[in-house]
Amino acid sequence: MFNTILSLGTVLIIGLFGARIFSKISLPSVTAYIVFGIILGPYVLNFVSPDMLRSSALISTIALSLVAFSLGQNFTISKLHNIGKSIFAISIGEVLGSFILVSLAVFLIARQSLSIALILGAIAPATAPAAVVMVTREYRARGRFTDTLLGVVAIDDAWSIMLFAFCIAIAKSLTGAHTGIFATIFSDIIHGFWEVLGGLALGVIIGFIFSYFLKYINTLPHLLIYILGLIFINTGASILLNVSLLLANMALGATVANKVKMSENIFDVLRGFDPPIYLLFFILAGANLEIPSIYSLSILGILYVLTRLPGEMLGAFIGAHIAKADKNIKKYLGLGLAPQAGVAIGLALLTKSYFPGAIGDKILSTIIVTTIIYELIGPFLVRIALKKAGEIDKLPHDYRKVQ
Repeated sequence: MFNTILSLGTVLIIGLFGARIFSKISLPSVTAYIVFGIILGPYVLNFVSPDMLRSSALISTIALSLVAFSLGQNFTISKLHNIGKSIFAISIGEVLGSFILVSLAVFLIARQSLSIALILGAIAPATAPAAVVMVTREYRARGRFTDTLLGVVAIDDAWSIMLFAFCIAIAKSLTGAHTGIFATIFSDIIHGFWEVLGGLALGVIIGFIFSYFLKYINTLPHLLIYILGLIFINTGASILLNVSLLLANMALGATVANKVKMSENIFDVLRGFDPPIYLLFFILAGANLEIPSIYSLSILGILYVLTRLPGEMLGAFIGAHIAKADKNIKKYLGLGLAPQAGVAIGLALLTKSYFPGAIGDKILSTIIVTTIIYELIGPFLVRIALKKAGEIDKLPHDYRKVQ
């Protein structure tokens, strides 16, 4: 009935006004996009065309690349001098807190194998950066709490990838997938480090190239084209080299923020372009959620949901206390780490490829179901954290009148 172009235009309009409706009850736009994505998706109205659903992977890649690039501006030398110690300590704390609490609950209460406990624990710290960035931007959050939150979100996926590689190696040895534990750990840990360090190196190299040729760009339209071209090249190269596209684009953004004097103009130009991309990303994320699977939520999934966020909050509190961070950061930053989506599902799919049998099936089904829950409640919890920290603007910038 509906062709792709008609579906695309209608989805954009419904998403826009749906977000306005949700704003009346103090819910973030991200939550509105996901909810309307579910409504328009195949399990309710079946309005989103099959071609749009098939394009989800491409839109997701583009959106996450833009998000990661934007996160990079939080890693300027001046900001790191002020909050670098806090970011490092809190990110380590929340990763360990969620890993330990989830692993113990799965192993001791759900009575699952140590392999499943370790892998789910390693996936738990992964945060969805897109949701956090969108909420902070929507409410014009500014201040030390926001800078620290964005810094932690940017770096915790790197820790999670490395922790996941280590736990996969141990799980392989425990299940007999490899006979030599040293060979297993060595190969998988090397792969994890390559994904992280290779991505960072790629972003820095392309960032230096970007900075050199920037002097030939003298109009805003050309600047936008150049930025997008570099981000897409960086993303494509990261896929080709099998490194983290999130970390590669974060490093690209950080390099630009530190190397270019008027880097704020670059990020401002991009902010004028990306809202429709993010809207489509979250609506299609909602449309792609396997809603019927939520009825199969087991004790394993319930424990994961109940222990992941408390683990992050406790770990973030301890890390913030060690770093002597502000009291608002100690109390509320962990709450801002609630969203979980793409990275976690990616790690679960990777687990499925390593363990095609019962272990892989159990972990993938658990993460898919819990992602639905965290996708819906996560953005709202980020808003609460920003409000409690006193860094939320009274009127979201998305709804300020056009002059």
